[in-house]
Amino acid sequence: MSATSPSAAAHLAAAAEARHARRARAFRIGILSAILSTILGAGQPVAMRFGAVHLDPLLFCSGCVIVAALCSIAWLSISGNLSTIFDPRFRTRLCLMGLSGTVMTSLTVTYGLAKINAVLGVLLLQSEPVYSLVLSTIFVGERPSLRQVAATAVILIGISSVFGGGSLSPWWAAGLVFITPFFWQTSHVIGLKVMPPLSPATVTGARFIYASMFMTALLLVFRASTVPQLANPQMLAVTIFTGVLIYFFGALTWYGAISRLSLAWTTALVVPGIPLLSILFAVIFLGEHATRREVIGILIAISGVLGLVLGAEGHRTHHDEVEIAESIHQPLG
Repeated sequence: MSATSPSAAAHLAAAAEARHARRARAFRIGILSAILSTILGAGQPVAMRFGAVHLDPLLFCSGCVIVAALCSIAWLSISGNLSTIFDPRFRTRLCLMGLSGTVMTSLTVTYGLAKINAVLGVLLLQSEPVYSLVLSTIFVGERPSLRQVAATAVILIGISSVFGGGSLSPWWAAGLVFITPFFWQTSHVIGLKVMPPLSPATVTGARFIYASMFMTALLLVFRASTVPQLANPQMLAVTIFTGVLIYFFGALTWYGAISRLSLAWTTALVVPGIPLLSILFAVIFLGEHATRREVIGILIAISGVLGLVLGAEGHRTHHDEVEIAESIHQPLG
C-alpha cells in the first residue's frame, strides 16, 4: 500500500483545520446566543409582573402572545415552513402544545405575578425539573438515577425554604406560578411525536400561532372591554416589547444556543444567570427587594438544577427525542 502523498496529506490537514474553525466559530456563536437568551429570559418575570400590574392580566398576556405569533408568521413564511404547521399530520398536536405550553403558561404566570413579586416568581419557576423528572418517568419510561432524585430534592428544599415567611401570600397566586412549568413539560411530552420531523424552532413558532387563536377568543369573550387600555402608549410599548423580545427573540436566541451547544450544557450556563439577573432587574425596574430567605432559596434551587446538568459535553453532538422535546422553550428561572 502506497504512502499518502504530500499533497493529499496537506489537503486532509486543511480540511481538518477548516472543520475545527467551523466548530470553534459555532461554539462562540452558541455562547453569545446563550448570553442573550439569559438576559431576555431574566427579563420575562419582570416584564410579566409589570404588565400584569398595570394592565388587565388577560389583555396583557394575550397581547404578548399575539405579537409573538405575528413575528412567527413572518419568520415561518420566510423559512418556508408556515404551511407545515397546518398539515393534518401535525396540527392536532401543535394545537394542544399551543394550549398547554403557551396559553396555560401565559395565564398562570401572568395572573400569578399580578399578586406576588417577581423575585418569588423566579424561585417558584425553579420547579420545572421536578415536573420533568416525574413526566419523563411516567410517559418516556426513564428511570431516574439517585443523582436526579437527590438534585430534585435539593430544588424542592430551595423552593420550600420560603414557606412560613409570609412571601407566598396569596397562596393561590404562588400556586399558579409554581404549576406553570408543569404545562411547559406537558407540552414537551405532547411534542415527542412531532420532533422530528419538525424542528423545535418551527414547533415553537406554531405554538405561538395556535395559542394566539385561543388567546384572542378568550379576550374577546371575557375581557373585550379592556382592549382600550392599550391606547396608553407606554403599556402598548411594554406589550410589544415583551411579545417581540421576551417571547419571540428569547426563543430565537435559545435555539441559536442549543443548535450549537448541547442542551444540558447550555442549560447549565443559562440556569444560574436567569434568576440572578431577574432579581437585579426586579430591583432596578420594579423597586422590589429580595429577602434573605428568598435569596437563599433561589441559590439552593439553582444548585439543585445545576446538579442535574453539570458534567455534560459542551459541543452539540446528537438529537435524541427527549433532548429535542426539552428544547422547545428556554428555561425561565
